[in-house]
Amino acid sequence: MRFGSGFLGALVGVVVGAAVVGGAVWAFDLDDDGSSGNAPAVTTGSQRASDNGTSGAGAGATSTDYTALYEKVRPSIVEITTGEQSSSAFDFSREGLGSGIVVDAEGHILTNYHVVNGFSEVTVRFADGSVAQAEVVGTDPGNDVAMVKAIVDDASVLKPAELGDSSAVQIGSIVAAIGNPFGLEGSFTTGVISGVDRTLPSSADGRPIRGLLQTDAAVNPGNSGGALISLDGKIIGINTAIETNGGGGGFAGVAYAVPINTPKRFLQELVAGDSIEHPRLGISGRTLTEQQAKDLGVAHGVAVLSVEDGSAADGAGLRSSSSGEGDVITAIDGVAMTKFEDLADYIDSKKVGDEVKLSVRRDGEDIELTAKLNSWNSSA
Repeated sequence: MRFGSGFLGALVGVVVGAAVVGGAVWAFDLDDDGSSGNAPAVTTGSQRASDNGTSGAGAGATSTDYTALYEKVRPSIVEITTGEQSSSAFDFSREGLGSGIVVDAEGHILTNYHVVNGFSEVTVRFADGSVAQAEVVGTDPGNDVAMVKAIVDDASVLKPAELGDSSAVQIGSIVAAIGNPFGLEGSFTTGVISGVDRTLPSSADGRPIRGLLQTDAAVNPGNSGGALISLDGKIIGINTAIETNGGGGGFAGVAYAVPINTPKRFLQELVAGDSIEHPRLGISGRTLTEQQAKDLGVAHGVAVLSVEDGSAADGAGLRSSSSGEGDVITAIDGVAMTKFEDLADYIDSKKVGDEVKLSVRRDGEDIELTAKLNSWNSSA
């Protein structure tokens, strides 16, 4: 079948990612020379930014007092530093700064993969000021999630957070963020959920991280790995990236969080020390318009625009539109593919090595192909 000349215009890729937002950077504070991240001096007379409940861009119309919310969640949020730590109170050199969320009484802490990537050990500072060494255990680079385990002398410092259900989050819901922007420990901001189901490429392998929450709660470098919180004190996301008005590093009112249901799905594996791999089909594709579907004689489908060499799709025999003709995937395992996101979500729900049955429209005929899914960490 032949696709129109404008068919490639809105390419959405399983191979290279989708809906990449220009200017987004990871909300992680990194020192180039190991010395510019000194903790700011403590001064007197500072006014708490959240006293009137308006510290976030989206909270200006409310006078809610969030003190109880902060006091409930703050003990569960830690500061994570990587690199050398000085013993001098006047020389707190570090290489990187992020945040983390205590998830159990055994010392396991959720954070972002990009916060701890490259370091086998990190330093954790708890809300009460105590410090412990931690080791990186489980990782999920494709979702920018990692689990570290703190080695503590006193288990009472471990205050596990309550993990919520990010699938219930709605646009307009008031949320709060707690983290350590620019080394300001335990900073609290508020805002609203500005969007859901956003997509960014992973910083590790380019795999699209789907279902991200967007918020206007102020998030800055150092907030990475910290908590996005609902008003009932449950963790609904891990703050991950920000828009920066051209990459300048400052908050532009748009931040992204990995929904908490993503690491919850792999929590046992992460605690066990596994590295999570994600399946890939190896195509780029586009949702058919109503007219295109009608012209092709199908009710719906995803047009295959390209097939990566050596991928599961290649092994299954899928044909791309690179020469002007190609396949349309109408269902996988009998599940209708009405849009590209359906295909991406379904593949992501499977495991590496799983076989899937592809219902395909090719040259006016319906055929079935079998694909064995390989990993995003593989070469194809």
